[in-house]
Amino acid sequence: MAELPLLDPEIGAALVEAAGTPVFGALMLDAAQRVAGVDEIFAYHVRDGERPVALSSISERGDHDRRARHYAERFYHHDPVVHARQRTAAGRGFVACVRAGEIGLRDYRAICFEQPRFADKLCFGWRGAGRAIVLSFYRRDDGGDRSTALAALANVGLTALARQSIATPDPEARLVERLEARIARAFPVLTLRERQVAARTVAGWTAERTAGALDIRPSSVLTYRQRAYQRLGFSGAADFLPAILD
Repeated sequence: MAELPLLDPEIGAALVEAAGTPVFGALMLDAAQRVAGVDEIFAYHVRDGERPVALSSISERGDHDRRARHYAERFYHHDPVVHARQRTAAGRGFVACVRAGEIGLRDYRAICFEQPRFADKLCFGWRGAGRAIVLSFYRRDDGGDRSTALAALANVGLTALARQSIATPDPEARLVERLEARIARAFPVLTLRERQVAARTVAGWTAERTAGALDIRPSSVLTYRQRAYQRLGFSGAADFLPAILD
């Protein structure tokens, strides 16, 4: 009879119960160290076209919050895991192993792998409708494929993280969603990109921040913004307000 790589149910129950508390990261890292010698864990949820929002970051190495911040603000779109997520259909999970040598962007490789001496990371994720949750395990020792050993733990971890992200939604993301929906209803002549840019402009985002969230150039943001104004005969973002306010 084959042995199944199951997680201790008591550990799983504790992880789900600890979702959204500081205890969750410590429990997850302890379990991952036992299973596969993991040194750092970083988890996030991300909506299509937005930057990732950290759900948990804990490490045996120092400075993990700095690495998490740089990843979300500078390196996310250079991560091979993003492509794995984009190729996955909604309602499906995915796993990807990324070794340090596969990272093409020098700063990303240096800050998130070489400085803390990580050999690789193993990422598990779940793709929902317009969003995804990703749980990444970092190790200094490249032990090859550890997906089987960590899969059971990752499955419970993603369940807990989903519970956390639903319980504590990102208020900025919710605001932008509402603005996009209202602009779409009030101004159907606008294209998708024009609506996305207009919503973020009304929310007070800079062109640089909007560009990072939508993975386009700041100059393109300015172009889409100006096109939206021209289509509607507006002179600025304040002209949207009467039509979209409750």
